[in-house]
Amino acid sequence: MLLKKLTGSEKIGYVAVTAAAVTAVFIGAYGTTLHALACILTGQVLLFAAEYDFATHTVPDYVPVLILMTGLLEVEFAPALLGLVLVPLPFVVAALVKEGSIGGGDIKLMGACGFVLGVKRGYIALMLGLFLAVLFQTAYAKKEDKGFAMAPYLALGCLLAMLPA
Repeated sequence: MLLKKLTGSEKIGYVAVTAAAVTAVFIGAYGTTLHALACILTGQVLLFAAEYDFATHTVPDYVPVLILMTGLLEVEFAPALLGLVLVPLPFVVAALVKEGSIGGGDIKLMGACGFVLGVKRGYIALMLGLFLAVLFQTAYAKKEDKGFAMAPYLALGCLLAMLPA
């Protein structure tokens, strides 16, 4: 309901179904553990960010904060801090090289996901998200489209990176 109110969209029923599926997948993969809870909560916030970005082309500043908070459930500080700094680095470089290429919300989102996932899984999430973005934008984008919501692709990449190897 909050998402419906914030985005003004009436067609978000699929988000609830997806949220339930994400919960079921992580409980199936990890059981009823603290790690499963962290994955479920992170997944729910990522789904919110994806839909919000899709509707508004922005990622609210509180989304990375919520993801960081879920990461505190089972934090290992050295990998988490390295992920926080190193994972969004390619986006920072891209934003500095070409203005308007990457939004600040996407950079903060990947920094927070790097905190939760660590460097290795964070880069896996980043690469999966970018691959999916290129794939879908190449297949379905119109020629006149100049920008697109990146968070849905990054969120899917992060969700896939959270699954057991």
